[in-house]
Amino acid sequence: MAVVVLRRICALGALVLLAPTGCEIGPTGDFASFEGAITPRGVEDNSAQLNGFRLNGFGLNGFRLNGFRLNSGGLNSDEDAEDYIEIVDVELQGNKLATDAYLEDSKLYLFDKKGKAVADNKIKHVTILYEMTDTSVGVIGGNKEVALRSVTALTPGSDVWLYTADVRESGGAWEPLCIDAEGGATEAILIGHAWDPATGERLPDLDGTVTFACRGAALAKCIEWGYRPWAELAGVSLRDFHQACTRMVRADYCGDGIAHTLTGTPIHVLDTLDIQIVDPNYTYAVEAEWGPDGAVCFNAANARHPELTVDCSLPSCGGAFSSGGILQSGKILSGP
Repeated sequence: MAVVVLRRICALGALVLLAPTGCEIGPTGDFASFEGAITPRGVEDNSAQLNGFRLNGFGLNGFRLNGFRLNSGGLNSDEDAEDYIEIVDVELQGNKLATDAYLEDSKLYLFDKKGKAVADNKIKHVTILYEMTDTSVGVIGGNKEVALRSVTALTPGSDVWLYTADVRESGGAWEPLCIDAEGGATEAILIGHAWDPATGERLPDLDGTVTFACRGAALAKCIEWGYRPWAELAGVSLRDFHQACTRMVRADYCGDGIAHTLTGTPIHVLDTLDIQIVDPNYTYAVEAEWGPDGAVCFNAANARHPELTVDCSLPSCGGAFSSGGILQSGKILSGP
């Protein structure tokens, strides 16, 4: 099979979340420059979905553009993997192939063989062709295409970019890549990491990893709450805040990927960096405090869905953030 291997643009590799390495990059994206793009909100709906990604049958939510396969066990280079998904072409306008790519914050840049960049409004002419095998549903050597239709900043000046994308299988009808809780089409945010769909764990970083994170599910929702994993606030990386948020949104108390919530359940959210602040319109009781691996303390009496069994033992929460958590969730008691 012909595999497109995109040449490296710097030491980090193709389509990779940039960090200071001598490559030319933009600002790190302090929350100060981001303020106004997303208003901190005390109460938000949460979702049991990690992502909602619809690219393939076995629920993988990441891919690479540098020749490695993504299989059901994670990211690797095993050409004999039983179940896998792999990019074979990235087609630009005029049937030209992309030869290079990278992700800056959440914005995708592709390059043709002349080195001309494709981004912003030009992205609507990009089609990504995947080959996949999913033995669980009897698909062997199938193919899917993702067409990028548009890209817009979340708000003017934001470093969060929204991609509208469609998907089709074996030349069939185009359908939205991302679907919201009501069944309508929604956008995706590109993230330079991938997650294990079973455990919710962020997989080890490898050059070129990227995820289409659908709006309304945990990965994208946490970015819209201000926890952008590529950014810093007051010198503190938001990477662990984002991962802790994905656990919190899904009520993944035990950090094992098992959610204990239902879509549409409101929670009150706080954090140690004051990205989310107290909403005076609501009263709440502290449910749990969170780190990247799940809850660090848990008040079972305040669980958002106490009828759902939690199969791990966690200490009760004491004073605010005294248990080592970086985020706090609260059960809503009253409000508008």
